[in-house]
Amino acid sequence: MWSQDSATPPAEATVVAVADVAAGEIVQPSDVQVVQWPVASRPQAAARSPDEFVGRTATAAIAAGEPLTPARVAGPGALSAIGADVVAVRLPDDALTRSGLIRAGDHVNVVGQTQTGVRTLVTGAIVLTVTQDQGIIVAVPATNAAQVVQAASSDSSSVVLLAG
Repeated sequence: MWSQDSATPPAEATVVAVADVAAGEIVQPSDVQVVQWPVASRPQAAARSPDEFVGRTATAAIAAGEPLTPARVAGPGALSAIGADVVAVRLPDDALTRSGLIRAGDHVNVVGQTQTGVRTLVTGAIVLTVTQDQGIIVAVPATNAAQVVQAASSDSSSVVLLAG
């Protein structure tokens, strides 16, 4: 007698990591492979071709066996999913970024020194990546980028981690 439980669930080609990739590392061809992943548990944004990831930088640690999505790598089009008129800006690391509490995908406020004093320059910026040697890269509205870069270049900027 046939039963639904004995049927093989439908699957789709899905790119997964075959090795751990640390945040900030370039994804190599040997780091990924295509497997058949059950449709019911496949992340909607999961890639079908390794070409979408090879040569791009991991924005956070990627674990072996993890299906890869565009949010996990930086590179061409990495900001397109966030919104129009958004740019990536590097901020120097500080005690909070070195603490390990801030991770890719978190939301932060960017605070910096301006001519009128210390103020919030960007509210709710999305963290793209955090590395010990590169600092933190955040997505900010293009209209705020100049102020953020100016504050960062004078070492008078910091981030505030937002809850949730």
